Amino acid sequence: MNKVWTLEDVRNLLRETGEQAGFLCERIPVEVSTRMEKTMGSFLFREVDGKITPHAFRFSSVLLSGFYPESVVRNVIIHEYAHYYANVRDNRNHMHDAYFKEVCESLGIPPHTYFKELLPKVRKKGYVLVCSSCGKQVAARRKIDSVDKILRMKVSGCCHAKLRYRTSVF
Repeated sequence: MNKVWTLEDVRNLLRETGEQAGFLCERIPVEVSTRMEKTMGSFLFREVDGKITPHAFRFSSVLLSGFYPESVVRNVIIHEYAHYYANVRDNRNHMHDAYFKEVCESLGIPPHTYFKELLPKVRKKGYVLVCSSCGKQVAARRKIDSVDKILRMKVSGCCHAKLRYRTSVF
């Protein structure tokens, strides 16, 4: 198991990075989200009348949970700081342009823009549709609305019988 990061650890790394770059970010809130599964970090800001106002740094609870090596977590946190630095300093959303990549390199992280590590498989509740005659699984859906629609309009391909559903985790 790798290091489990606390909110204080994240704030300390952001503070150190800000001191190194000469552009502090101590007043910007740091949030942890349990809903972020594919995005590991984000820098949130508001853009009004051509002025960018920082709102928060947000990181996935999965990222901070100890699943990833410390170097990967550090790179993600510094990557989000790079968004803050590039956008707020220039008052322009640089997204992942050449200037943003230069900032990443100056902060000592790779300039690639997407999370390249394997994401842990997250199992969620859903519904499995089965043939009422033979019990063979026909489909799986996450939302009950789509299950209801299939139950009303479709029959199984194996026995041409009505479909049933059961809850499952997959």
